[in-house]
Amino acid sequence: MLINHKIDFVEGALDTDNDELVCVKSRKYCEVLICVKGSMNVPIAKIELHSSDRYADAKTVFQDACNLGDEIVKRWNAYKEKPCPAT
Repeated sequence: MLINHKIDFVEGALDTDNDELVCVKSRKYCEVLICVKGSMNVPIAKIELHSSDRYADAKTVFQDACNLGDEIVKRWNAYKEKPCPAT
């Protein structure tokens, strides 16, 4: 599926059938992003395993968020669409 975007100074579309997902981790900000890897990494999801906006809470669960992000990306990229059976 092609996803068209409206980002200034960027042209093209995101192809979810051919592009893969990557997990981008930022230890400095304790942030884990799921991105579509194309000509650039476009973030489509942010993983937060804490309910407050405190850095200490984010730092505590950062490794678990990384593990979850890696698992999501691994399963998404491993999934291959099965052809529909002929009827």
